Amino acid sequence: MLSFFRRALSSWVIIGLLGLLMLAFIVTGVGTPSSMGSLGGTSSTDIARAGDRSLSVNDVSHRVQLELRQAKEQQPETTMALLLQGGVLEQLVDQLTDLLSIRAFGEAHGMTVSDKLGDAEIASIPAFHGASGKFDETRYQQALSSRGITPEEFRADIDQSIAIRHLLVPISASAGSPRDLVLPYAALLVERRSGSVVDFRNSAFAAGPAPTEAQLNAFYTANRARYTVPEQRLIRYALIDKAMIAKSATATEAEIATQYKKDAAKYASREKRDLTQIIVQDQKTAQLIAQKIAAGSSMAEAAKAAQADAILLKASEKASFAEQSSPSVADAAFGAAQGRIVGPVKSGLGWHIIRVDAVTQSGGKTLAQARAEIASSLSSQKAADAFANLLANVEDAVSDGQTFDDVVKSRGLAVISTPALTVSGLAISQPGYRFDPSLAPLLKDAFQAELDDDPAMIPLGATKDAFYDLDRVIAAAPKPFAAIRATVLADFVANRASKAARKAAETALAQAKAGAPLASLGGSTRTLS
Repeated sequence: MLSFFRRALSSWVIIGLLGLLMLAFIVTGVGTPSSMGSLGGTSSTDIARAGDRSLSVNDVSHRVQLELRQAKEQQPETTMALLLQGGVLEQLVDQLTDLLSIRAFGEAHGMTVSDKLGDAEIASIPAFHGASGKFDETRYQQALSSRGITPEEFRADIDQSIAIRHLLVPISASAGSPRDLVLPYAALLVERRSGSVVDFRNSAFAAGPAPTEAQLNAFYTANRARYTVPEQRLIRYALIDKAMIAKSATATEAEIATQYKKDAAKYASREKRDLTQIIVQDQKTAQLIAQKIAAGSSMAEAAKAAQADAILLKASEKASFAEQSSPSVADAAFGAAQGRIVGPVKSGLGWHIIRVDAVTQSGGKTLAQARAEIASSLSSQKAADAFANLLANVEDAVSDGQTFDDVVKSRGLAVISTPALTVSGLAISQPGYRFDPSLAPLLKDAFQAELDDDPAMIPLGATKDAFYDLDRVIAAAPKPFAAIRATVLADFVANRASKAARKAAETALAQAKAGAPLASLGGSTRTLS
């Protein structure tokens, strides 16, 4: 039993489990083997059983599908046949069986996981943390939902990971080798050896009778996966670019003039005035102050005589001054010429006597001065509106039952037809063809669509969309034998030579073990030192 755990520790288990398998499942989306190791008796679909837990065909099938999905993310042309050729099925069965056995061993020795320990493990996973850095129930539920995992399934997987980790870590920590076992390997670091090698190269066995058509066909059939072309799709699309509408969206002179009037306040000049103001509470006092000023007294002298203050207001604008006093006072102050005395004028504050000290004008644009600015703004807005309207119009037309050809023809859109493309944009029939990388969203959507789906609009950025139709789907299939006969022939000869070279090497090995000198075994002998 101990040797079994030593083997597990040297494989994927210690790496995967100590890194918390479930965290990887949620963050990367590889999936979760939550059904693996279900309790119950053995059924006809069980592959392995350990204690009260079993590994079913469905468990393994589910994991193989997940492995295929992950492989396709790295190499889109990967098929199930190619994946299985690499021995993935055997590896998965071995790994899942190891995992099942370890968990069953722990349960047989009373190892259980408390709810509190499981809760703490889940709360420590960064993928479930919110903006505050703490566990967020909403993010937790969303993460599980996006992967199609129920909280119960995920909790079972967490408990399993904790149990196996607690079982394997102590074993790993104590794993060591006896001195007598280590010394021979350590000696290899300083040991030098020399010897001879006999090479049996494939090229030396390439000669042979020409294969018959039946042999070639049999080889082709047995190696169909090698010659399989991945699924290909032909797409027709039309680009709808905001720049296409720019010319027709130019602002007219009438539109510019109308907009100038609407923005009159924006383009009007701004008048500012320096004012000196005296405010008193009764009209009679205000009139006496006005008379003194008219007789030649300064504002300050007249105010002082009435026990009031002459207040200087710099760079006042009419709107703000009206808010501070009243509209009627502001009208009087901003209607008088520079140097004039205004008042008394009544407001809620009292009676105002005002002198206009200075008048300055700033800003302001005539229609001619503002024309370029207004034209640019209007044209940009018209183009944006026209672009949005065209996109909506196209989508409405599709909803009303118009075909791709109807839509592009009635709107004068240029149609581009692609050759047969793989999901990565390769054109097998046209090696020199290069699919535009900026159209990647279009290609991705086209490989998710069904052949009878309506034409669709795909955004390619803020100012460009692609309107496309899936024209044809070519299922994954081997290339016709007649089209690749020369390739099959070369592969057949290479395979035959490889087998012959291996057979010769195995025969030579048996002879060498029987005492025959290497030089007499044929092949190409070389010395190693």
